[in-house]
Amino acid sequence: MDPKLPSGQPSAQQHDPAGVGTAALENTLGRLENILQRLQFVHNPVPGAPDPAVLRSQLINQINDYLLPRSQNAHAPLLAVVGGSTGAGKSTLVNSLVGATVTRAGAIRPTTRTPVLIHHPQDADWFTGDRVLPTLTRLQGSGYDTGATLQRTDALLLIPHEGIPQGVAVLDAPDIDSVSDENRTLSTQLLSAADLWLFVTTANRYSDAVPWALLEKAGQRAVTVSVVLNRVPHGAVEQIRPDLVRLMESNALDPALLHTIHESDLGANGLIRHDQIHALQQWLTGLARNTVERQRVAAQTLRGALEQLAMDLGTLRQAASDQDAQVRDLEESATRRFDQALDKTLDSLHDGSLLRGEILARWQDFVGAGELMRGIEGTVGRMRDKVAGFFTGKPPATHKVENAIETGLHTVLVNEITKACQEVDRQWIGTAFGTELLLEAPVPRPAADLEDQASQTIRAWQKDVLEMIRTEGAGKRKTARLAAFGVNGLAVALMVVVFASTAGLTGVEVGIAGGSAVVGQKLLEAIFGEDAVRRMAQRASIMLKDHCRQLIERNRQIYTTVTARVLDDSVCAELDAQISGLAGNGGTA
Repeated sequence: MDPKLPSGQPSAQQHDPAGVGTAALENTLGRLENILQRLQFVHNPVPGAPDPAVLRSQLINQINDYLLPRSQNAHAPLLAVVGGSTGAGKSTLVNSLVGATVTRAGAIRPTTRTPVLIHHPQDADWFTGDRVLPTLTRLQGSGYDTGATLQRTDALLLIPHEGIPQGVAVLDAPDIDSVSDENRTLSTQLLSAADLWLFVTTANRYSDAVPWALLEKAGQRAVTVSVVLNRVPHGAVEQIRPDLVRLMESNALDPALLHTIHESDLGANGLIRHDQIHALQQWLTGLARNTVERQRVAAQTLRGALEQLAMDLGTLRQAASDQDAQVRDLEESATRRFDQALDKTLDSLHDGSLLRGEILARWQDFVGAGELMRGIEGTVGRMRDKVAGFFTGKPPATHKVENAIETGLHTVLVNEITKACQEVDRQWIGTAFGTELLLEAPVPRPAADLEDQASQTIRAWQKDVLEMIRTEGAGKRKTARLAAFGVNGLAVALMVVVFASTAGLTGVEVGIAGGSAVVGQKLLEAIFGEDAVRRMAQRASIMLKDHCRQLIERNRQIYTTVTARVLDDSVCAELDAQISGLAGNGGTA
């Protein structure tokens, strides 16, 4: 026996008059629900346009609230949801059908907030669990306390009462045009979970646009709808009924299910007179007692809901495709701009520009090049001899050169990343999707600690260079030479060699920067050898590029993280497959 079913009830697989309660359909619906949970949309990117995020939520509710429960349990009682506009008299009608005050009726709006589900006591097992409307917390009651204020829109008040025939349950829903957004959303969800509707309207509001927008959808889904025309003035039914019948027929609703209640005083108990609702009660009782007719109504609504689901999924898939195209354009524009930031940063490392100014001055001070460079006409060998002689004593501190290198690189990195963020922001704000996505991106952009990030990046590179010098100088002979010149001094010399390209330098700058670099290179070659220095310079250059790339990528992710939330090719591909599976299992039958 299916453990989800109340004792003694046959499962849908045992007998399925709808022809759609198959394990394959249930698997398809289960997979669809999982896919829809993963499918993300930018919230309402185009003002006034249908919001696919809202449709996605509605479809998830439809699957969990109705499609899966009904396909799994064809013999469950019919759920008749009573819906309608504000003040139409829904709650009074429900109380009158039951013959007792079970739901709150009154003039204060909104009246019904917590929906009330009235069922026969022997049908309790069908509703006390999470078979239908699983997201709503169950509240138990035996009647409605008019002094209480049940204001929860996340709950369902269950009231067992013998005034409702076994096989049918009646649910009093909030107003479809309530002043409360939560009420309107909940009302739509409840109507979508119904096997049939009791739609209440009045003589002076029967043609309002809001209810007919919902009734049109009900007709498209082949939902069985009984329209209850309430409070009709005596003598006015002949004028109103033909027009209402015309509206029902034009929206694929059965006029035979139109019930009229004349305007009259309520009894002392606040209920509609029995003779006014007798026909409606008889119709509900007949459905409850006629198993074949009850299952036919359930099957008809299920088939219609599956057909509508297939169409809605197609709409959602198109929205996802359109969103993917636009969001991918935004992501690519951000990627291109940060790639440019990386290119400009790397260019500055090799065009000689970093050897201008402070770095060059501090390096000259370090190697004693102030006098040395005035004798630039001398040979490289003489320069090397002077530098070697200079280093026979204790080498001066290197921190000034290191600080100058850090400052120069720091300025380049911070400027390029800041400009990239500013330009990407301007590009994105120019589009509806980009504007919405930026609301999810962290602020400020770039991050407030960008300068600290840049400093850490440069220091990490300098530490790598120091470690490489130590590793290369691990031999005994080299260790002695390292002791003479200092690990930090040789590391600084290697950093200068990395920036030694003279491209972009002109005139005297070429001689000064180039000569300075040669001093460092020859010094390194005297210790490590020419091939080793060439290899070390290449490695140091690659390490610097990697550190810069990581920092720029970290800032690019400010933007790509929010695009990744809504970009998922696998989800769309899975959705396509399940749409096809749904069509093959009766969704478009």
